[in-house]
Amino acid sequence: MDTARDTRTLDLVECEELWTMETVDRNGFICRGCTTQVFPASFDKEHNKKRPYFTLGPSNKHQAGCDIDGEDKIIKRAKKERVGTPEGFPLPFPSKLILTDKRPVEAKDLVTQGLSGSTRTSSTSDKNAATPRKYHGHSVKNIRPACRAFIQLPNDRDFLPLEIPGVAGNTYAKIFTYLRSKKPEPFKFPTRLYYAAIRWVARPLITEEYCELTLNAGEWSQETGGYKTLCKVRVNWASWSKVRRNTLLREFTTTREEAIEQAKRNKQIKGWIFFVGTQDPADPSIFHIDNYQLICCLSAELIWPSKK
Repeated sequence: MDTARDTRTLDLVECEELWTMETVDRNGFICRGCTTQVFPASFDKEHNKKRPYFTLGPSNKHQAGCDIDGEDKIIKRAKKERVGTPEGFPLPFPSKLILTDKRPVEAKDLVTQGLSGSTRTSSTSDKNAATPRKYHGHSVKNIRPACRAFIQLPNDRDFLPLEIPGVAGNTYAKIFTYLRSKKPEPFKFPTRLYYAAIRWVARPLITEEYCELTLNAGEWSQETGGYKTLCKVRVNWASWSKVRRNTLLREFTTTREEAIEQAKRNKQIKGWIFFVGTQDPADPSIFHIDNYQLICCLSAELIWPSKK
């Protein structure tokens, strides 16, 4: 599991956030879909190279009616077809980014609507207990959950609503912008949610003022079979804490290593950088960001449905 809830606040906690915690409470998390305890794993920054995750452990099981049990089947089907309907969506999904350190209101609202830890409490009197819930989106505090949804739900991108401050567009398909292997040109709207493959052989350029990450995108030369220019994302992190800086570098490195290992089994898997950035007005191959909530790295096979 890549997301759980803090038992004290019911805040959603992503596995990557474990990297930023000075002390991780091993008993401080429950499933995001029921009140079953889950445990953080692979979060030790000094010894674990793998990305953190949450696990049920050897004996725990999700409670009856917990939506988490059926998510994998829905995600697998979503790779081949649209799973959403006008009435709603079978999975919870991010629909709005709120740049605040306060937790999204939805967590509290879900409990007051008769849910326990964001799931329906089982009851023989609940006439809808056997009816799958329909979701209409929730707020998140960083782009990572939306990026995971973008990866997992390729056939629903045109329909799923999404709102990001300062970025034009109102659906996943319109919000996300792929940086391709072509000469960078100035965009009409320079601030966007961009994504591109990680350039495996290029290491981060690190200074006190910024960290520059090289993308596998830019102007391609047919004659030489290589790039003439490469796009780069410049993370202006002068105001970031040491923990935030290290977490970004760790996520970048972990994603790169995950992709290299997973590509041995599936050549379509790559390491991806997602970021809400602004294109440099003087050099369109450079993109600037300064907020840690607006960048993440994930390894995955990206699917682009054919246009009908």
